Amino acid sequence: MQSNKDNLSLEILLGFQYPELFTKAMTFKQFHQEYTARNKDNPLKYGINENFIELGQDLIEFYYNDFFTYQDLPNKTHKIFKTYSDIRKQKQLVLSEKNLADTAVQLGLKTQMLISINPNSELKNNQKILAQALKAIIGAQYFDKKKDLNILRDLLQVVFQEIIKKSLDEAMGFPQQENIKGDFKEFIDKHPELSYKLSYQELKNNIELNQTIYEYELKINDILPIKRSGKQKKAVEKEVFKVALELVKSDKFQQILDDSMRSQLDQSFDGPSHQIQDSIVIESQVSSKFHQQFSFVQQFSLMDQSFQEQLQINEQDEDKKQIERSLKY
Repeated sequence: MQSNKDNLSLEILLGFQYPELFTKAMTFKQFHQEYTARNKDNPLKYGINENFIELGQDLIEFYYNDFFTYQDLPNKTHKIFKTYSDIRKQKQLVLSEKNLADTAVQLGLKTQMLISINPNSELKNNQKILAQALKAIIGAQYFDKKKDLNILRDLLQVVFQEIIKKSLDEAMGFPQQENIKGDFKEFIDKHPELSYKLSYQELKNNIELNQTIYEYELKINDILPIKRSGKQKKAVEKEVFKVALELVKSDKFQQILDDSMRSQLDQSFDGPSHQIQDSIVIESQVSSKFHQQFSFVQQFSLMDQSFQEQLQINEQDEDKKQIERSLKY
């Protein structure tokens, strides 16, 4: 729940020098049509908010990039953005319809929107319409502040701080997916002197004829090959990109690249795939576990057999005793 202080801060967005702009921002097309149909002799003065909505959307996106890229707003507290691609990925979450609608509700726009002449219309609870109302307010503020982007930045910073904090706090609770391939490509894009080629082939396992082995080769600048192979295609591809990314980021990469260029030798960073090693370890563990279970079953069977034999001996002894007792009588 938002504190009163937060609500008061957000309310600066509702301060208009020209109140008619606020009225227009709150007037939706449906209300205008319904009202005009019943009041032809007394039309609305200020029109509808469609243009404000479109302008507000553009301004929100503009200030999103401004805050994240130039103002460093979210990283002051969250410290999670390392590249511009991270910012782009987060954009959809931060500027979600739900977040904008929640902000509109905090501002009290639900009771001030003119959506339908029916006061009981459920449209006032629609997320899309609430988000549009906030966009319209922002678009109207652009004209109210005489198109001064610096003044508008100060107004929107409060809004963005609330939205960003809420969105990123929620996002921090979820593990972020690793994108090794994307990180490698982004690194290469930032270093035009580097290029790479990726190729792969499918091989038959000499031991297991029905098993396919996937072999990937990533060659940097056509001279430095990195090879990996394994049974799982995606895992092998990820591994080869991971090794390549670690290599190009290492301090010795340039020296290795220069040596390769001079010698023109295939200095392959080939090695046993982690996937194959992991498979061997797993298979060994499974085999060991199976062996232990099988040994236990064997021991249990022997114990059970011994118990049954002893039981038969005891029964035979008891039968003999009963016969002897019966003979005495």
